[in-house]
Amino acid sequence: MRLTQFIPALLLSGLFCSLTQPAEAVTTFRGTRTYLTLLNTNIKYPLFSKEFKEADGIISVGGTKEIWLDDNQKTLGFRLSRERIRPNGSGLGLSLTYWRGTFSNTSFLYRKRGAQNFIAKYRNPTHTYLFLDLNGIYIAWESGNNALGFYSLFSLIGDREQYSIDRYQLLGNDPTQLDLSSDNRDKTSLRFGLGIGGRIYLTHLFSLWLEKRWIVGERFSDERTFGTGGLYEGGRQKTLYVPFNSIGLAIGF
Repeated sequence: MRLTQFIPALLLSGLFCSLTQPAEAVTTFRGTRTYLTLLNTNIKYPLFSKEFKEADGIISVGGTKEIWLDDNQKTLGFRLSRERIRPNGSGLGLSLTYWRGTFSNTSFLYRKRGAQNFIAKYRNPTHTYLFLDLNGIYIAWESGNNALGFYSLFSLIGDREQYSIDRYQLLGNDPTQLDLSSDNRDKTSLRFGLGIGGRIYLTHLFSLWLEKRWIVGERFSDERTFGTGGLYEGGRQKTLYVPFNSIGLAIGF
């Protein structure tokens, strides 16, 4: 087997060892600590696999492989993290973070032929996310049992998407669904993400966490304009992404 196959495991082992080694707690928030956090999160513009291709003249709703839903879901998340802060206030952390969100049913028109409208409907679209986070941390101010810190996040994400998809036709203004077919989907994939955040230490045990994350989705070079749900460059969307906005309460051990 190639040596490069062992590099990720070696890096994680080294990080774990550095986090578990004893460190002198020069002040209240220096040293090695474990945190359990409850997160109240708003997940926006979730990405799902794209099972249709828009015809000419139909507004696109994503890239060639992924769509985004113009929806958001408030949900609870949970995080278990361990971090080591050096005497100068900087440090590293490793954490596991979990979210699950079910979004509104969404229908897409992807083709027209005379009076015929071809529709794809996503029912009960759900995402389950498990983040493995590497955190860079810096405590910018500290006084007694209060402190202010900032952190960055780099994430490897296990993403499970589940939904039912209906395909059918509508004739003019008639609501009758013609040639209806339905399928269930269950797909797991690995994604990457990043984020930034701030942390307000209220006491030596409790802290308030504020953060914003992005899951990076499909990237493409087609010079087409879209609506919301992506990063923009000159009015043209280059990368789909999923933003997370969270506020959390953490207890330290």
